[in-house]
Amino acid sequence: MTPEVGARHRQVVADGLTRTQLVAYAGASGDFHPFHHDETYATTHGFDRIFAHGMLTMGITGQALVTVFGDEGLDRYGADFLKPVWPGDTLTTEVTVTAVNSDGSVDVDIATTDQHGTLVLRGNAAGRLAAG
Repeated sequence: MTPEVGARHRQVVADGLTRTQLVAYAGASGDFHPFHHDETYATTHGFDRIFAHGMLTMGITGQALVTVFGDEGLDRYGADFLKPVWPGDTLTTEVTVTAVNSDGSVDVDIATTDQHGTLVLRGNAAGRLAAG
């Protein structure tokens, strides 16, 4: 990715999110809310089925940020969860440079969409781009 306003990086970050990934995230995070593993609970409360944790979606989106910023270049990352992410969804993240700062760091906007083009996460980040 080039350090210029408007430069973009697009990456598939999840190709068919699995229920196992939801369970693994619940175990790692300690977030066992039944929306994320109990089908009956989720449907009784108005959802079609169980859905991913927002922070799982944010973490999966972070894969694109590692590609853009490398292992050590990310300084800040924040996001809003806009729509549920369902088991089976394929997620694509687009990172767009919005500012190049005098210290060489960049600000970026982040948009993660599902396979239908629905925006599920919107955010921003800052840091130094990875070499290469």
